Amino acid sequence: MTGTKPSAPTLVALDWGTTALRGWLLDSRGHVLATSRAPRGIMQIEGGDFAAALAEITAGWPDLPAIAAGMIGSAQGWVEAPYLACPASLDDLAGGLTRAPRGRLWIVPGVRRPGDLPDVMRGEETQIAGALALRPELAARARLVLPGTHSKWAHVAEGRIESFATFMTGELFAILRD
Repeated sequence: MTGTKPSAPTLVALDWGTTALRGWLLDSRGHVLATSRAPRGIMQIEGGDFAAALAEITAGWPDLPAIAAGMIGSAQGWVEAPYLACPASLDDLAGGLTRAPRGRLWIVPGVRRPGDLPDVMRGEETQIAGALALRPELAARARLVLPGTHSKWAHVAEGRIESFATFMTGELFAILRD
């Protein structure tokens, strides 16, 4: 994207978690034209008025299609975007997009690893999609580490999220620190 001039806005991208809402106004090539952030995670939305929180974070931006990843698609969010089972491809994620009521917002589904010790991710699948878009050679086979409160180690093969594991490193650090 270096050396190209941004064009007109075409999409709003949202990372809508439990405690925070972050937004990016993007052009057709993925250039960030504007950003916004508010402490309006799903647990801070009074009366379930997610539409008002979306309007607040995108105030002054054009009315465009939007895509959201994170806890907004959980059972406690705006509308549940059901988890996809591993292995999950980028096409599977696109096919699992769930439309929010009364608007132009689509929510990315999470991914679950079934089994004796099941695991879930919501939002990290979008980070993986971004990594594969930026570095297509990773799609063949890669192990991706996604740091955070609930760090994920994901195994990607043939363009699919094959498996992953969650580690509570961020929470453990906070306990030890405090």
